[in-house]
Amino acid sequence: METSSIMETMTLISLIFLMFALTVGSEAQQLGSGCGQSLHCIKTPITCNDQVAGDCQAVASVGVSADGTKALFTLSAKTTTYIALGITASPSMGEADVYACTENNEVVRSWNAPGYSNEMETRIGVSDESVSLADGVITCQFSRAVSLSDAGSRFFDLTSANYYLIMSWGGQVLPNGGLTRHTGTFVGSQFDLSTPPQSPPPSATTGMTPGGTSVPSGTGVPSGAEGCGVTMGCFSVPEGCNPDTNCDAFSSWVPNSEKTEITIVLQGRTDTYVAMGFSRSGGMDNTEVYACTSRLALLRSRNDGTTNIPIELKGVSGQEMTHTNGILRCTFTRVVSLDDNDGSFFDLSSGNEHTIILVWSGPLQSDGNIGYHTQNRQPSSRAIDVTAIAALEGTNKEDETTPGGTGVPSGAEGCGVTMGCFSVPEGCNPDTNCDAFSSWVANPEKTEITIVLQGRTDTYVAMGFSRSGGMDNTEVYACTSRLALLRSRNDGTTNIPIELKGVSGQEVTHTNGILRCTFTRVVSLDDNDGSFFDLSSGNEHTIILVWSGPLQGNGNIGYHAQNRQPSSRAIDVTAIAALEGTNKEDETTPGGTGVSGGAEGCGVTMGCFSVPEGCNPDSNCDAFSSWVANPEKTEITIVLQGRTDTYVAMGFSRSGGMDNTEVYACTSRLALLRSRNEGTTNIPIELKGVSGQEVTHTDGILRCTFTRVVSLDDNDGSFFDLSSGNEHTIILVWSGPLQNDGNIGYHAQNRQPSSRAIDVTAIAALEGTNKEDETTPGGTGVSGGAEGCGVTMGCFSVPEGCNPDSNCDAFSSWVANPEKTEITIVLQGRTDTYVAMGFSRSGGMDNTEVYACTSRLALLRSRNEGTTNIPIELKGVSGQEVTDTNGILRCTFTRVVSLDDNDGSFFNLSSGNEHTIILVWSGQLQDNGNIDYHGQNRQTSNKPVDVTAIAALEGTTNDDSGGILLRRFHGALMVLAWLCFASIGLTTARYFKDLPGQTCSKPKWFFIHRSAMSGVLICCLVAFILILIAVGGSYPIGGSPTNVVRSLHGIFGFIVVGLCLINVMMALLRPHPGEPRRNLFNWAHWGVGTSAHLLGLFTILAGTANFESQSQIPLFPVLKPYAFWVVVGFVVWHFCLWIIFASYPLFCKPSGERSDDVTLKAVNGTPEESPPPQQEKPSLPPAMIYLCSAYYAVTIATTIVIIILIFI
Repeated sequence: METSSIMETMTLISLIFLMFALTVGSEAQQLGSGCGQSLHCIKTPITCNDQVAGDCQAVASVGVSADGTKALFTLSAKTTTYIALGITASPSMGEADVYACTENNEVVRSWNAPGYSNEMETRIGVSDESVSLADGVITCQFSRAVSLSDAGSRFFDLTSANYYLIMSWGGQVLPNGGLTRHTGTFVGSQFDLSTPPQSPPPSATTGMTPGGTSVPSGTGVPSGAEGCGVTMGCFSVPEGCNPDTNCDAFSSWVPNSEKTEITIVLQGRTDTYVAMGFSRSGGMDNTEVYACTSRLALLRSRNDGTTNIPIELKGVSGQEMTHTNGILRCTFTRVVSLDDNDGSFFDLSSGNEHTIILVWSGPLQSDGNIGYHTQNRQPSSRAIDVTAIAALEGTNKEDETTPGGTGVPSGAEGCGVTMGCFSVPEGCNPDTNCDAFSSWVANPEKTEITIVLQGRTDTYVAMGFSRSGGMDNTEVYACTSRLALLRSRNDGTTNIPIELKGVSGQEVTHTNGILRCTFTRVVSLDDNDGSFFDLSSGNEHTIILVWSGPLQGNGNIGYHAQNRQPSSRAIDVTAIAALEGTNKEDETTPGGTGVSGGAEGCGVTMGCFSVPEGCNPDSNCDAFSSWVANPEKTEITIVLQGRTDTYVAMGFSRSGGMDNTEVYACTSRLALLRSRNEGTTNIPIELKGVSGQEVTHTDGILRCTFTRVVSLDDNDGSFFDLSSGNEHTIILVWSGPLQNDGNIGYHAQNRQPSSRAIDVTAIAALEGTNKEDETTPGGTGVSGGAEGCGVTMGCFSVPEGCNPDSNCDAFSSWVANPEKTEITIVLQGRTDTYVAMGFSRSGGMDNTEVYACTSRLALLRSRNEGTTNIPIELKGVSGQEVTDTNGILRCTFTRVVSLDDNDGSFFNLSSGNEHTIILVWSGQLQDNGNIDYHGQNRQTSNKPVDVTAIAALEGTTNDDSGGILLRRFHGALMVLAWLCFASIGLTTARYFKDLPGQTCSKPKWFFIHRSAMSGVLICCLVAFILILIAVGGSYPIGGSPTNVVRSLHGIFGFIVVGLCLINVMMALLRPHPGEPRRNLFNWAHWGVGTSAHLLGLFTILAGTANFESQSQIPLFPVLKPYAFWVVVGFVVWHFCLWIIFASYPLFCKPSGERSDDVTLKAVNGTPEESPPPQQEKPSLPPAMIYLCSAYYAVTIATTIVIIILIFI
């Protein structure tokens, strides 16, 4: 029984293992079975077994359905987030159609744009997907249509070309399905994905499909070991290995002719990293390290003892990283030294020697930095000067013969006698001063031609065989400073790199500034390749030399501009001829243009438009555009360029202005963008109908070349019909800002429309006009400058006549659309807080609708009720754009003239309604971002205007915002009341009751006291009424911290007026002399009066406090700042005199006694009070009389001075 159970258990276990093996075998069949036969495959590491699930880090296979309509994809990777496969025409992730299998069990599609930004795309053409995640491995299958009509340029037609496959994995999956940057990548070969492989299975060592196109190396040093110790220094591990197949590590280097820079190639067979160190010690200590990692990054570090420390990558340019067929490769150029006192940047200048150390295949840390390499390292046997040529462990014997067996001398000797030749300039010496030189000679059988191509350049020199006589339909051979010989063809307006074939014996050198390529080409090939021209005897071609254009990032040649010369005639290159040149304008630009990059030929061979007129496009044009149509007039090739670090754009306008315009913009992010201007708004739209685009930014010149079809049959009104007979105004704009998303921002005054509309399929040289544009990219139809004020737009500036883009405190311009239903407004100023514009019904700040442009890049709307600003909803507004550039804050927006929503705060600006325009600027911003009080920074227009009409306004300071005139009278009356009348009245009653004589039957002191205090009451009440009128019946108390001064002034002002009225009432109702409450009245009357006086003085101080630097907002900003100190001086002087007056009786006691009581007026003939008993009248010393007179004089004079200051 027990034995039976054991047997059953073992049988069950065996069945489980059998099922598991079958499952794994099935999956392995899906992943790797058929590679090279029915499937195109790539994998990493290359030594993994792609038929065992999980053995490879990543593997991808592509098959084709039986009917040939679908590509069948299988992906797998050891990751828990995503595995992605990019389909791309170049061995990089820029411009790649990407399909990713994610942890969410779905297949997502995206597009890698230039600059490696990943953008989500619709899953067009994708079907039959299945995704699984098990044991840390994501596996998926899906189908993709081989081709689709009208799928857009981002859906590659797999039948049209061969494509690279690039795998990436290990980033994060975003909530919207998007992908973050990957942690691993592998660049595979180039395949025809529309058909199964036509080659035998891959070898066991590579796991790759043979026949895949290799990745251009893109370096100024040969990618192989050829030339080691002759044309370049090199070091390989193991010695004598082939860098492109079996080197663990390989490095080669070559200095430029001035020995100021060294171009280095670092490569090896690895899936982690390969590194090169420059050692001062001969060991790993005190070593500067450059590492090329499988994350396609070039890293710099230093070894301090046994510790590797990552440091900044500097002094390096032109880096390029590839990982293809298991070979990891980095190319970069390093300056030999830096003057920055950084000891970690070693001086590699001529004469300094360092040991070279190669390390490889250590692990990568989680942050991407290199880990310890263990035994994978090799130092060189000796220290070397890397500006010299050395093959470490090799030979330094200089090769004196020309590999390839050429029979062409390197100089011009024998031109037209023993060899054909062509030089620019004519008669130059090829070894010293030729821009470009080519010589050729055929073998006796005339089956091969040996060619020398050279020139003084640091980029490239090229030779073309042209059937057309121009650059079109030309086979091109280019010799580049990356020590590469390249072949390409010009198809229409596009230069297309093609396979270098039919060539042998090539040698490339770059010595003393002379770049030279020698190679032998067969005259013809029997392979039906029309791009390989037949140079057999009897066939003639025009020879074209070009030179010194830029090299693109992938090493291909860029546009040569004017550096070109066609031969004066077509020749048979199997014969001997010495050619001369001609200045015939070429019709094709390498890199994709049929228009010259310069202005040569304007109005003759091409249409063009430049700003400023007559400028040189390659040096000093703000903007330049040239265009030429193909012979059938179905396509137009356009060059758009300018000296800028943001963008240059060209618009085709139906309106003559910026409205209703199709715009093409060339941006410094190396992107060509298309947009349309609708009304006042610039709207980005799809770039379509365009091919052959190339974007470069060299020496400050931004340049885009592209070909546009004249029309599309897709009923898209935004794609203008440029067919023959249709005319458009050309508008150039330049150097506006770029928005965060890369789209173009407002160009301000940097714009120029052409003087007339043209047919762009014809040839024309245009001139510009200063016609004001009507639309701002980003949403404005008003110029950012003052040009056109009062002519094409309404405007108002402070100070008058200022330049809005440099020195205006505030500037506003506005223009209505033709229907007068909308107004586009520009509001700007030099400020770091805000600038605002108000539409006022009252002529002052009250009853005003306000639009504020703030430094927090916000457009705000508010209304003024009295002196209070109340934030309200921003509505009826569109196309707003806010920028803060070079200290100029600027808002552009469009407002409808009216709304039918019964909102009284939204003023009706329709034609016929007039409003006063008020500009304010540079007030404070509250913590919540709303605007606060602006102080003196305001200006009211001199008249109300209809903003749907055109007007240039001037400002006025008369009765400006907030009722300043009423405020002035309020201040003057309060100063008169409390500085003059109250001070004199209180001081006289307190210290000068002994003044001799009477006035109006009353003691003189009493007459002065009662008259002064009556003046206080009258002035105080009138001033109180005036300020209530000025502020609209209300006064803001509290608010932001910047309102403390104005709050205290208001609070104490109310108290002072109240105390004034109380004291008057007390005086009218005072007890009779001798009554018990008389003493209480005396103290109360003195206390209330003195309190009112002191508070009145303090309130005046608060009202006159006006300092530009203070954090508080001044209450009375029109007052001169020094008025405050005049008041302070008076208060100090006043209290000093009071001390003197109070101290005088202690030292000089007057004779006699006095009574402080005064009899009230009799009622019905009977006095209300009995006269006080007659006493001896005290005498006031003369000194006190003089002091009293001086006190009165100074008090009155000070009052007059302050009142004058209030009104000036």
